[in-house]
Amino acid sequence: MGLKKQHNCVQAHHTATHLLQAALKKVLGADTSQAGSLVAFDRLRFDFNLPRAMTEAEVTQVESLVNDWIGMGVSLTSEEMALVAAKEKGAIAMFGEKYGEQVSLLGFFY
Repeated sequence: MGLKKQHNCVQAHHTATHLLQAALKKVLGADTSQAGSLVAFDRLRFDFNLPRAMTEAEVTQVESLVNDWIGMGVSLTSEEMALVAAKEKGAIAMFGEKYGEQVSLLGFFY
């Protein structure tokens, strides 16, 4: 596989982690959050906190949401802004990471 194709696959898997995060929050509740991930050209792994197993209905609902968003051609936007402004817009800070004054805010719109 060429480098360009690998890069495109990594981008797609990275975007999928954001879609998955949004779907999990919608189905399981706002307290659900990402706890780790692996984004590679040939796969992704997404770890999240939930003190129980997901039900079959929840898994189906999350899959349907993500597939529907992909099928609708959800647009990804990215804008640079102050961290405070990003949080005011609903940005999710991941894993207690340290962020600078300026951050990239990714948004999905359909």
